[in-house]
Amino acid sequence: MQDLNGLLRIHLKQIPRQISQRPTFEIPSICFTEIDQAFLIWGWVTLVIFSFAQFSTLNWTTQATIDAALTGAGIATTSGLTWKLASSENLRWVIFLWAGLMTAGMLLTTCGIFYGVSFILSNLCLLWLSLCAAGYGAMAVWMRSRCFSASCIVHVLAIVGLNYYPGFQFIGSGLIMAVTLFFFSVVPWDMQASDNDIPC
Repeated sequence: MQDLNGLLRIHLKQIPRQISQRPTFEIPSICFTEIDQAFLIWGWVTLVIFSFAQFSTLNWTTQATIDAALTGAGIATTSGLTWKLASSENLRWVIFLWAGLMTAGMLLTTCGIFYGVSFILSNLCLLWLSLCAAGYGAMAVWMRSRCFSASCIVHVLAIVGLNYYPGFQFIGSGLIMAVTLFFFSVVPWDMQASDNDIPC
């Protein structure tokens, strides 16, 4: 897929040390397509939400309100960013898939917090890692992507592994989900169309 509309280009400039007085030079610019930007947005949203859960002293109801607002903003922003390209590639179902998964996860999380459902509260990390694994798994199957297959496996393994570190489940889950999203924002991932592997 080629996604050149809405291209975000970031220029990084090396600042010289005053002692050496070496001339400045520019590092090659980094380009983020609209899809890359969507991955970045979700990566930061995920990292903020799970960092709050791990380290914040705010009460759970306040955190749930903030998390719901961030999730809603993430769904709206990334859907708007990727809608045109997804439509051209017949991949609008991916937007609906992730919007549905994130909405379901947020509703369950909010209900668990506001109504004190202990089963949900004790399995929040399992819930979100499972939703992400399901999303990546669906994309792996329907897009025939090895990258998304690997991502699905990573999230499933994380579900098992984090059980051994209960004190760090939130930050661990957040890092796994966020790093995966950041990875996909900078590294080409494959999908198969017309029997050809296409890096995106």
